[in-house]
Amino acid sequence: MLSEKTLKSSLESGAVLPVYILGGEDIYLKKQALNRIIEKTVDPDDEMNLIKFSYGIDLQEVYNELGAFPVMSDKKCVILSDFDIEGATKTEFEKLCELVSSGFDTAVFILYFGSVEIDFKKSSRLKRLISAAEQVGGAAVRLDHKTNGELARWLSASAKKRGLELSFKNAEYMIEICSSDISVLNTELSKLCAFKKSGEITREVIDSVCVKSVEASVYGLSSKIIMGDTAGAMKLLDELFFMNIDPMAAFYNISSAFVDMYRAYAAKAAGKNPEAMAQDFNMGNKGFLLEKAVLNLRKYDENKLELSFDALISAERELKGYSSDSRIILEKLIVKLIYIMKTGEAID
Repeated sequence: MLSEKTLKSSLESGAVLPVYILGGEDIYLKKQALNRIIEKTVDPDDEMNLIKFSYGIDLQEVYNELGAFPVMSDKKCVILSDFDIEGATKTEFEKLCELVSSGFDTAVFILYFGSVEIDFKKSSRLKRLISAAEQVGGAAVRLDHKTNGELARWLSASAKKRGLELSFKNAEYMIEICSSDISVLNTELSKLCAFKKSGEITREVIDSVCVKSVEASVYGLSSKIIMGDTAGAMKLLDELFFMNIDPMAAFYNISSAFVDMYRAYAAKAAGKNPEAMAQDFNMGNKGFLLEKAVLNLRKYDENKLELSFDALISAERELKGYSSDSRIILEKLIVKLIYIMKTGEAID
């Protein structure tokens, strides 16, 4: 199994494998990896040697292209995108396994899962495909989302390459208000560098140039509540309604912060660290959320958590009942949660 880093190193050394299986959570990283393999194999504009297929194609056509000699080139690159390995018939899947295990000398075969989700841990079919690829010198490449820490380091390094300084702390802030999506961050960083040109990218510059995402505003709402910042939480709620956010989306974000705290509380009681508990709850690489929840727990005890969940359940019933204004319900919830956090008591 190759990572983003090992794939990049392998390609830079000139080693192009006969078969690649590209999958994972992060669309941007998958597209980037796909383009890197293509560029090392053929000219991206060479329509004679860059052949693309989508799921639904007769696999015999893919086989024929892989077996045909490249036109005025050493190799050709054949891509099969979004083959539904779980939904395919047994016959179709067996043909695909045979295709992957053929290993053509003059072609690179890329099985690309751009939109179709694949389970690297549990899918027996995927494991068979990976095994078939490895038998002929190929490999699977798993490209999942980077953690916020990794993204912050990447932003700082990218800014430095362009002659500017972006501190790790300000990079984290940029992720907080923009997004954890790499393509969005790359665009926002380009805007910042074009605006600033040289020197340090400060928080003030980020606020004046970057576009705050709806997701970031939603995420920030729960943070303001746990900080006890009533004015800040109300301001964010105002921004969210201005952006026509679904009230239930805002509610579920607030709820998720308290669910994570309860998980962290359970982890502490069981003597487990956040990483272990993240595995127990199938949170993938999002163990950092439980690490943050551990910090938030310093303001809470069992009683405060219980009262907070009572307030959340009550608000959810009201929101789903459509009997009251959703904004008023959320405003009341914010006040109740902050009051509970500060006093350890509930209010009606």
